[in-house]
Amino acid sequence: MVQAISPTRPGFRTLLFHDVPATKFTAFEDLVAYVVQEHGVLTPSQAANWINGNRDARIDGAGWKRPCLFSFDDGFRSNFDLASTILERYGVKALFFVAPGLTDLSGSAQRDAIARNIFDGRIGPDCLDPALRLMTWDEIARLKLQGHEIGCHGMSHQRLTKLEGAALDEEIISAGEILDEKLNQKTAWYAYAFGDIESIDETALGTIMQRYRFCRSGVRGSNAADNPSGIVYADSMAPDAISNYQKLLLEGGLDIRYLLARRKMRKLRVQGR
Repeated sequence: MVQAISPTRPGFRTLLFHDVPATKFTAFEDLVAYVVQEHGVLTPSQAANWINGNRDARIDGAGWKRPCLFSFDDGFRSNFDLASTILERYGVKALFFVAPGLTDLSGSAQRDAIARNIFDGRIGPDCLDPALRLMTWDEIARLKLQGHEIGCHGMSHQRLTKLEGAALDEEIISAGEILDEKLNQKTAWYAYAFGDIESIDETALGTIMQRYRFCRSGVRGSNAADNPSGIVYADSMAPDAISNYQKLLLEGGLDIRYLLARRKMRKLRVQGR
C-alpha cells in the first residue's frame, strides 16, 4: 500500500508513461513497488492542492526523496488493465490523459489515427501491435470510479504549435467540454501532445490556462515552489529500463539537461498571464 507521506519538505516529481503492454507489467510493478517504498506516492488531488498554494499539503516521501505522481498519456487500453491490477494492488491513484476525438474512433480508423497522430507518422498502422487500441468511454468512466483523475490530451493529439484560431480552440477547449459532458466533471488537467518545449507556445499555453487549472508538460524536472503557476513538469519513464537509470531519473539526475526548456516554459507562462 501507499506509504505515509510527511509534510516537511515541499515538492514532487511526476512520472510519465504511455502504452505499457502486458509483457512489461512485471517490470512496471517492480517500479511501482520501489517508488511506493522509497519515495512515496501522491494522488492527483494532493498534487493539485500543493500546486494551488497549500504548502502544508502532505506531499513528501521517505527521507529526503521527493514523492511521485503517476501520469499516463494517450489513453491506451493497457492503462486500464494496469490500473485495475497493479495500481489497485498498491493503492496508487493516477492521472490519465485521453483525447476524446480519438476515443470516438474504432477499428481501422482509430489505428490510422494512432499511427498518424500519436506516433506522429513515424510508424504505419500496419506496423502497430495488433492488440494496440485505446480505452473506450466505458473503461475511462470506470477508471474515474476507481478514484483516478481523467485529464485532457487534446481533441485528437495534435501538435499545438501547428494550430491556430478555431483549430486550436477545438483541440484545447472543445476537447475539455466533451470530457466534461461524457464524464460529468469539470476537467482540470491538460497535457499537451508530445510534451516537449517546442510543442507549446505562448498562444497555446494561454488558451490552456484559460480553460484548465493545470498544464502538465513532458519537460523533465522536479515540481517545486518556484514552478510557473499551474505548470507541471514530468519525467518520461520506461518501465523496463535498467533500475539504475530509473533511480537516476527519480533522483533528478537529468534535470540539469532540461534547465533551458524549463526557463523557456517560465517565460511563456509569464508572457501569457
